[in-house]
Amino acid sequence: MGKGKWVTIAVVVAIIAIIKALSNQLGFEKDAAIEWLKQMSDRLGNWAIPAYVGLHTVTLALCLPYAVFFEAGASLLFGFFPAVLCVFCAKILGASLSFWIGRYLSFSLVGLCFFFSA
Repeated sequence: MGKGKWVTIAVVVAIIAIIKALSNQLGFEKDAAIEWLKQMSDRLGNWAIPAYVGLHTVTLALCLPYAVFFEAGASLLFGFFPAVLCVFCAKILGASLSFWIGRYLSFSLVGLCFFFSA
């Protein structure tokens, strides 16, 4: 295994650990989660929307079940029209990131199959 694959695995494990720690901190309570998101949105100020788009992009690309809650919470945090734009951008970026992750992880396997089948 190359160094790049170990780095990719480490990043995925770190993201999963962060999400697990946040879910343990929030205790899976809907009201507590919404209140925490509002506090984070207030603390981030103008950076709240790019942070939301980035985090939602990662949840979509990794097919995490939390993605649905990000979409529902966007309108509560930012209002209807900004939420539509945020979710739209995150879905496009998530699909692109998912494509590149799939291409990176499966390129060697597919390339070997085509190479040996010819």
